[in-house]
Order: sequence, then C-alpha cells, then structure tokens
Amino acid sequence: MVRPAGLFDIFDNLDQISIEAIASNLKPVPQLTALENYLANRILYPQTMAQTQYDMKVDLAILREALKINGPRQPQKNNALLGGNPFLNTTLRKILIPAHFLDYVPNLAVLTEVFTEAFLINRKKEDWFSDVWAVAVTDGSEEVVGTVLLPQFNNMQAAMNLRLGNKNYQLKAGNLIQIPCPKDRCEIAYKLQNGQCLGKQESAIEVYGGKLGIIVMGRQS
Repeated sequence: MVRPAGLFDIFDNLDQISIEAIASNLKPVPQLTALENYLANRILYPQTMAQTQYDMKVDLAILREALKINGPRQPQKNNALLGGNPFLNTTLRKILIPAHFLDYVPNLAVLTEVFTEAFLINRKKEDWFSDVWAVAVTDGSEEVVGTVLLPQFNNMQAAMNLRLGNKNYQLKAGNLIQIPCPKDRCEIAYKLQNGQCLGKQESAIEVYGGKLGIIVMGRQS
C-alpha cells in the first residue's frame, strides 16, 4: 500500500476552507492575505514539512478545518460497523487517525486534540455513551491507541477528579489532561463537581489504553 505523500494529500477540497476559520484558531491572528497564500502553497505542495513552530500551528489549524468539512454528514446506515468516513466512526464511537499524519505531526496527543476539536466538541450527543471515544491509528488496519473522555461541565468552576491505579488527576473546566495508560485496557474512577460523565457524577469505567493513553477534554463548545 502506497502512503499519500503529504499531510494534506488526502483532502481534495482545501480550497473550500474559510481563511477566517483558519485564522480564528491562531494567536496572534495573521494577516489574511498571508494566510491565503500559505494555504495556496499547501494545496500546490501538500508534501511540504512545517519548517517552524508557527508553521506547524498553521498546518494544524488548516487540518482542523479540513477535517470539519470532510467529517460525517449523515448517520452511517450502510456498512455501519465499518463506518462511512475515514476519520470518524460514529457507530463504534472511534476516532480514526491516518498513520502517515504522524510523519508530519509526530505528537499523537496533539493530533488527537485536533481531531476531537474538529469532530466532537460541537457535535450533538445522541446518548451518554458519546462521552467516551476510542482512538485508533489506521494504515490498512487499525491499532487502538487510547481513549478520549468528554465530561460535561455545567460551568467554568466545574472540575473532575480521576483515579487510575494509585495516581490521582484533576481536570478543571476548559482544560485538557493526558493520563498515561500503556496497557490495552485500564479502569479509571471519576467524580465530578458541577458536571457529569456518562450521565453520572461519580462512577468507575474500563477504557482503552495504549500509546496515547487517556485524553480527558474539558473544553466545551
């Protein structure tokens, strides 16, 4: 199987991305003309590697918007278990990250954050199970590498306490934490103040672990 040559080769509609939408993800906000030229170069030369930290931020902002316009548009009725989208399987609640993306963005946690923000932060939840998503890296086959938790906070004073093994973690509303879990599966216990996860303020659940571990996203729409 031949991999695509660049981060953006898999997308054929980058020209449909709003420059203003890309700019909204960047601080300081660049001049729109400069950003428009940057996007044009990425369309012409999708294999180009980011040369600076700021270039990487721009690439991630473009990727976030590219994922949004290429996400699932309707329920996956046909081949539901396989899913109808290369980036998100809403039936199995699984985020799918193409393996070659890691050649350009080596940080798996950063990629997971971009995918989560693109697909899940503003997504209407059909049930409480939408608070938990597996994360898989795909390259012909799938390797499950971890889990994303999306607790629901009632206000910005809310917080979530988690326990994995003999370690405790705390997440405040608006933040993100990554919890190491190299095992295939791990059990976490949680308790929320001014919020809930899976419809409960306090519970214990078993989730996927792996290279990524557990990402707990406290950012709301």
